[in-house]
Amino acid sequence: MRNRKIGFLLLSGLMIGPILGSGIIILPPAVYETAGNYAIFAWVLMLGLSLIFALMFGKLSLLIPGDSGVPLAVERAFGTQIKNLSAIFFLLAVCFGPIAVTGTAGHYLQLMTNQSFFNEKWLALGILCFVYFILTRSIADVGKFAFFMSSFIVVTLIVGSIHTLFTVDGSFTLSNQITVSDFGESLLLLFWALIGWEVIGSYSLEVKTPERTIPRAVVLSFSIIAIVSLTVAFAFQWIHSKNGNMMDQSLAPLLQSLFGSWSTPIISTITIALCISTVLLVIGAVSRLIADQAKNGLLPSWLSFKNKNNVATRSLFSLFCIHIIVFILYFNDFLSIQTLVAIANAFFLCNALLGVLACLRLFDSIFFKMGSCILAICFLGILLFSSPVILILIILVSVYFIWLQKRDLKQHEKILQVGNE
Repeated sequence: MRNRKIGFLLLSGLMIGPILGSGIIILPPAVYETAGNYAIFAWVLMLGLSLIFALMFGKLSLLIPGDSGVPLAVERAFGTQIKNLSAIFFLLAVCFGPIAVTGTAGHYLQLMTNQSFFNEKWLALGILCFVYFILTRSIADVGKFAFFMSSFIVVTLIVGSIHTLFTVDGSFTLSNQITVSDFGESLLLLFWALIGWEVIGSYSLEVKTPERTIPRAVVLSFSIIAIVSLTVAFAFQWIHSKNGNMMDQSLAPLLQSLFGSWSTPIISTITIALCISTVLLVIGAVSRLIADQAKNGLLPSWLSFKNKNNVATRSLFSLFCIHIIVFILYFNDFLSIQTLVAIANAFFLCNALLGVLACLRLFDSIFFKMGSCILAICFLGILLFSSPVILILIILVSVYFIWLQKRDLKQHEKILQVGNE
C-alpha cells in the first residue's frame, strides 16, 4: 500500500488535541484561583506568546524538514553533537511522559465505569496498547482518528461554555486588585500550555505540499486553540465571579446547563481523549526520530525500517518495550504519576529550549529573535523549578555533549589546516 500523506485539516486534528492537552481541564481553575478575574488577561498574553512559538516552529519545519523535527534545526544551528543532545532530551521525555498521561486517562476511565474492580493501572496499560495499535496504521488513518477526537473535544467545550455564558447568571468585574507576583504566578502556570508546537516538524515529511499545508495547519490549529482556551477560561470566570470560590473547581459546571448530570462523565471523556491525542502525537514523533537517527548511523540500522504504510514499526516496538518497563515500575509504585510528569516535563522543556535557541540563531527576523529571547528566558526559568537530581543530570549530559561538539570542531579545524598546508 502506498503511503498516504495528509492535508492541513488532518494535520490540524493531529495538533489541536495534544496542544490543548490536559491543561485546558486543569489550568482555568488554577489560573483563576491565582489571578481572579485578571486571569483572562494572562490567557490573552500567553496566547500571544503561543502564536509566536507556533509560527516559529511552523517556519522551522519548512526551512529544515525531516523526521527528526527539532533536532535537525538544532544541528543546523549548533552542530551534530548538540542535535544528538536534543534528540536524547526528546527521547527521555517520551520514555516517561506517556505512562503518566495514560495513567491519568486510566484514572478517569475508572471513574467513568464507577467499578472498583477495574484497576486504573490496568486500564492505563489497555489505553497504551490501544495507542500503539492506532500508530501501526498509516499517517492518514492516525490523522483521521486524531481529527475525530479533536473535533469532539473542541465542539463539546465551546458549545458547553457558550451555553453557560448565555444561560447562567454570572458576572465579570475588575474591582479587586491583583499583585504583580500573583499575575506572574498565573503566567508561570500558563507557560505549560505552550509546549507541543515544537513537535510539528516531526511530521513535515508526512504532509502534502508542506509549504502550503503547514502554515495553514498552524493558523487553523492556533485559531481553534485560542477560541477554545479563551471561551472556556472566560466561562469559568463568569460563573465563579458571581457565585464565589465554593463551587466545583472542575470544568463540570460549564457543561451542567446543557448536559445536566452527564457533565461529569463528559468531562472525563474529554480528558481521556486529550490524553490519547497527546500520547499519539509524541510517540509517533519520537518513533520517526529514532528511525531517522538509525538511518544516519547514530542508532542500530535495523531501527530505521519502515513498513508499507511508512510506519517505523521497529522503532515503535522498541518504544513499546521501554514503556512496558516504565509501566512495571509505575504499577509497583516505584514511580508515581507526579514523578513521571516531573521527569518528562523537564526533558520536554530542554528540547523546546534548544529549539527556541536554534530559532534565535537561524532566523533573521527581529520579530522571531525577540520572541525567541522571551521564550528562552521563560523556559529556562521554568526549568529551574525541576528537582535538583533532574537538573544535575541535565547539566552533566549537556556538558558532555558540548565537550563532544567542541572536540569535533577542533578536529575539523585540524583537518582544514592539514589540507591547506
